[in-house]
Amino acid sequence: MRLFIYQHLVEHSVPPVVEQLMTKFELPRTEAVAELRKLADERNVALVKGTARILMAWPFSAIATPFVVRARGRRYFANCSWDSVAFHAMLGEDIRVEALCHHCAGPIAIDMSGGRTKSIQPAQSLVYLALKPSQWWEDIIISCSNTMVFFCSPEHRDTSDLGASGEQAASLTPDQVHLMSIPLYARRLEIDYARPTGPELSAHFASLGLTGHFWQL
Repeated sequence: MRLFIYQHLVEHSVPPVVEQLMTKFELPRTEAVAELRKLADERNVALVKGTARILMAWPFSAIATPFVVRARGRRYFANCSWDSVAFHAMLGEDIRVEALCHHCAGPIAIDMSGGRTKSIQPAQSLVYLALKPSQWWEDIIISCSNTMVFFCSPEHRDTSDLGASGEQAASLTPDQVHLMSIPLYARRLEIDYARPTGPELSAHFASLGLTGHFWQL
């Protein structure tokens, strides 16, 4: 079911509804909903509160966001700045990110190919994480939608009321985010995908030079 949801999103840019899952897997509603809730508990999807409707299946968003990804001739909405870059790790092919600066709403465009950024406009644009990774799952919907954003320059980051200094936040390049994404996203379209554990992610972050209190899981 997890793989079917992701394949449906890749093909249609929207998630399947529970009724489609009932038909696809020949399940009564109660069992289909139970399986969806299990996927949510395993952090493979997030559901609209109080429903069995899929809101997120990382990196996909079921609703419009300021983070648009163009790939395979389609337009996808990502949940956040990180997820928009993570499409490159998941699909393993060229993508274009079309986003908006969190501070001024100015356009940001990023082209990625072969595991790296080919172009970025404006050149100083950055990915900003306003919460530590250990805090994201306290409310992942709020975290994704409001604290993982793009700024078109460090000056706009510092002017924004979301900006923080020191180890309270992280400013990253798209290339850094792509490398960070690989364990979480590179195999999401495979049947035996499993989320890496906290210690595995911490070790991966450390291998990229991302250490210190902010990156502790």
